[in-house]
Amino acid sequence: MKTKNNVQKTLLRWAAVFVSFVLISFTVSAQDFWKRILENSSFGNIAIAMVDTKDVPAENSNMVFAIENDQESNMELESWMTNESTFGVPSINLSVETESNLVPEAWMFNENVFLPEESIEPSLELEDWMISEKVWQM
Repeated sequence: MKTKNNVQKTLLRWAAVFVSFVLISFTVSAQDFWKRILENSSFGNIAIAMVDTKDVPAENSNMVFAIENDQESNMELESWMTNESTFGVPSINLSVETESNLVPEAWMFNENVFLPEESIEPSLELEDWMISEKVWQM
C-alpha cells in the first residue's frame, strides 16, 4: 500500500514538472504573440500604439481633428411647465395612531407555564460493531 502511494506521488510530481516545462515553453514562444496579432488586425496603427508607444509611425503624429460647433435651439416655455399643480407636493392626510395599554392576563402569572421541561436522555450503550476489528480494519 505504501509503495503504491509513493509511486503515485512520484508520478504526479513528474507530471507537474512536465506540464510546467510545457507551459514555460508556450509563454516564451508567445512573447510577441499579441503584438503580431494586433499588427495584422484592422485596428492598424491604433492597436500598435496601445501595445508600444515607441512604434507609432511619424505620419500619425500630425493628425488634425475638426471640431464642429453645434448650437442647440432656444428652449420654449410651455404651459405645463408653469402649472403649479404639476410640481406641487400632494397633500397627505396623516392621522396619529395610539396603541392601547397593555393589560396583564391570568396565564402570565402562572409560573408553571415558564418552567423548563426536564428531559432525560437514555444512556449510551456500547454495541458489538463499534469495537469490531472487521469493521474498523485494525
